[in-house]
Amino acid sequence: MLVQLHVGNLALAEDVVVDLEPGLTMLTGETGAGKSLIAGALSLLTGGRTEKGLIREGEELAFVEGVCDLADRPAVRERVARLGVRLGEDGLLVLRRELRREGRGRVLVNGLVSSLALLEEIGSLLLRIQSQDQQRELVRPGFARDLLDEALELAPRRERVAAALEAWRSAERELAERRQEVEFARRQRDMWEYQARELNEAALDPDEAAALAETLALGRGARGLLEATAAARQDLAEGEVNAAALIGAALGRLSGAEAQSPRLAEALEMAAAAQDQVAEAARLLERVMDGVEVDPARLDELEARLALYQELQRKYDRDVPGLLALHEELDGLLARERSAASDLEELAAAHAAAEAELADACLDIRRRRLKGAGNVAARAAELIRPLALPKLELFFAVEPAVAEGGLMVDGEVCRVTRNGADRVTLRARTNPGEAPGDVARIASGGERSRIHLGLTVMGLEDRPDPPLQLFDEVDAGLGMDHAVAVAALLGRLARAGQVLCVTHLPTVAARGDRHLRVAKSVRDGRTSLTVGPVAGQERVAEIARLLGGAEAGDPARQQAYARELLRGPAARTGNG
Repeated sequence: MLVQLHVGNLALAEDVVVDLEPGLTMLTGETGAGKSLIAGALSLLTGGRTEKGLIREGEELAFVEGVCDLADRPAVRERVARLGVRLGEDGLLVLRRELRREGRGRVLVNGLVSSLALLEEIGSLLLRIQSQDQQRELVRPGFARDLLDEALELAPRRERVAAALEAWRSAERELAERRQEVEFARRQRDMWEYQARELNEAALDPDEAAALAETLALGRGARGLLEATAAARQDLAEGEVNAAALIGAALGRLSGAEAQSPRLAEALEMAAAAQDQVAEAARLLERVMDGVEVDPARLDELEARLALYQELQRKYDRDVPGLLALHEELDGLLARERSAASDLEELAAAHAAAEAELADACLDIRRRRLKGAGNVAARAAELIRPLALPKLELFFAVEPAVAEGGLMVDGEVCRVTRNGADRVTLRARTNPGEAPGDVARIASGGERSRIHLGLTVMGLEDRPDPPLQLFDEVDAGLGMDHAVAVAALLGRLARAGQVLCVTHLPTVAARGDRHLRVAKSVRDGRTSLTVGPVAGQERVAEIARLLGGAEAGDPARQQAYARELLRGPAARTGNG
């Protein structure tokens, strides 16, 4: 429930605070007083379009703020929470829309900067605005279908259709993609088999190429390496003059001298270590000489093997790990190609099952629409006939949405959407004896407005946690007598929620639970808007003004008639 509306620096509304209550609230005022501004402010809280020209002259910032009390609205609180908005224990939700003359405006939800998309989602839960222009919704594609489905509580059936449609499209897409893949594999199979065979015969190893290069490098320089290694060994241990013998001689000369000079002990220790290292180096050189291969035939084999690696890398433009990955990929492609027949059979079966489920879901919702359409139409007509349409008859036409290339549903090829395979239209007969026609074409503008009002009430009066409903002059063009039925219908809707009605008709205004008046005043050369409650004699005077006031006749008689209206059958306690 919206408990307070605060408007600042928006056109004539310099600083307007409107307190709202449950039930039916009437909003009146002289022509041009600014009633539409209040409707526009509420529209901004539902994400409506803004214009910088709305900002009050001389101001840089305008805002609209709505305080909503959701303490007794658990379903709405849950949906708001699912949108990521946390509420306090008091259940208050504050929506704020700011317009700036320079730069972009802002949206705040409970004090946190939010997005316009979030405001639209939350606003649609809390506020709904109906105006004379709303009757154009009757021509919206899908309006009649949505109305019928909501009245018949077919949301779960539509969800089934939507899920089945998605599954069918997915199965169709998978089957088509697999068929394309199979066709491509058929054209590529010979090449894949040749490449896989070539790589398989190559028996590649990720470490072999590097080992081959190293072995060949050693083999190509083996002679020089052997000569250098042998000479080094001679110098270290086997030559007439070698390092080992010289170090041994030096140790012999110094042996025992360390007793005469302790400083020689370190030198002797180092010389002994050197003798051991020279011996170890000589043994290592001997092992190197034993491991060097000089077999020309073996070197040719290694050269050919390394050339194979290099040729395959050049041919496929991949390194050795890439060649191994390609080999694995080719094996997978060939294995998948061999399973193509069984895959296509399984996918075709899955597609047929998904198609059957979708057709069944569409047929199920069609039958439910056909079965319930008459009762819904009769209920809607019963609501609307008191609105100066006493002979109105309504009919829902539920027909297959026949289209080429669609889905077979109950013997007809239909275009299928998430809502089923039907075309639903609302038809009306306003004059007996005439053929019914599409309600958007056969009814006049005023009739469409009243029909739309009745349909709105039918769709919302039994809804839990209904949003605030703003009706902006939906009674325009009606006489005072016929307007009483409009007021009664609005009162019926307001029993379970909150309705705000902008009206010029005294017979409507008198039926409200409470009454707000919009007025303009000039102070310090500036025009400002005021909105405030009227009750008692003030409300009598406002109803009298709507009747025509002193200019239309005797003011006393006007006020007496105003009191009579306020005491009418739908009058509320405290109406004066």
